[in-house]
Amino acid sequence: MRFVATEFGVTLEATDLKSSVKCNALGANVLETGLALIPTETFGSMLKKSNEEDLLLEVNSSRGLLRAGRNKIRFPIMPIEEFPQIPTIEGANYVCEINANSLIKLINEGSAAASQPQDFPRYLGTCLLKLEDYYLKAVSTDGKRLAVAKVPCVENNGIEDDMLVLAQSLKEVGKTLISISDTNVKIYADAATVWFQVENIEFSLRKVDATFPQYNRILNDEVYTRLKFHAPDIIPVLDRVDIIAKTHPAHIMAMTLYNNEVRVTSRSAEHGVVTEVFYGETSENGLTVGFNADFFIAGVKALGDSEGVIEFSGEDTQMRMMREGDDSFLYMLMPARLSNVDFLTDEEMEIVNV
Repeated sequence: MRFVATEFGVTLEATDLKSSVKCNALGANVLETGLALIPTETFGSMLKKSNEEDLLLEVNSSRGLLRAGRNKIRFPIMPIEEFPQIPTIEGANYVCEINANSLIKLINEGSAAASQPQDFPRYLGTCLLKLEDYYLKAVSTDGKRLAVAKVPCVENNGIEDDMLVLAQSLKEVGKTLISISDTNVKIYADAATVWFQVENIEFSLRKVDATFPQYNRILNDEVYTRLKFHAPDIIPVLDRVDIIAKTHPAHIMAMTLYNNEVRVTSRSAEHGVVTEVFYGETSENGLTVGFNADFFIAGVKALGDSEGVIEFSGEDTQMRMMREGDDSFLYMLMPARLSNVDFLTDEEMEIVNV
């Protein structure tokens, strides 16, 4: 972390080369101007553990000293020239202004289908920010699922922009915004970087040089079966099923819809079988379909405290999850192939084996 003390105040800067943050420290009194490169983890932990309101930081060419009341903590510092150049917002184009709470919601929902970063294809682990009309969209996919979310802008530049950034870096922005959510965020961009500017903090994320898939082309409008449910009610059910599902080589669970009930089953050769039932309004009986439990749970949790709707196109084609009467979020998931016994309970297995 670079510590910059000038006659105008103190600025803290940090970067991992893919993302950067710059923060103007509030309430700091500069006794002498200068620069210092301080280990972020060490210095941050010291500040969190201190009970003193007034702290004094002294730095020379080889070490730092933090005074907290009668306590003193010494720590090494690094050569200032080792800090890389971080992107500057000067010359960037204004994209839009958005409420911080809306941006947090957009990040949580729109990044729900992002996988861990991979070398190829490069869009894996990313989130596409897309300005369309008066809305900012966030889209992610890993080839097996897709998440699309949108929220209205307070103001925008009227130009449709596509900004592809790492999902994990974007999530870090969302986590930081939680503490200052009652405000607006201004977004800027140039050919290589996206900036999020709010109050005394400025985030910058480097764009990913890749082509995001044409996600609209993979969506299927055919609906054979609909399931309505209350999202918070079924999360505990799914979490219990996941105890067994995560021990399955493919993390599979099976869902069977019948008489406005949904039976969820997962089986593991070494850890047994779990069967849970939850209520849901179904438009058809007898449908059995398998999913990766972790992927399915991610979609349900993204719904938050909402009434959810799942549209099935059959046992072998995509499932679409959304809020009832709300088009601001869509989660698409491809089914997993089931074996003949994946969806059978212990009781049913006993009958089969007789």
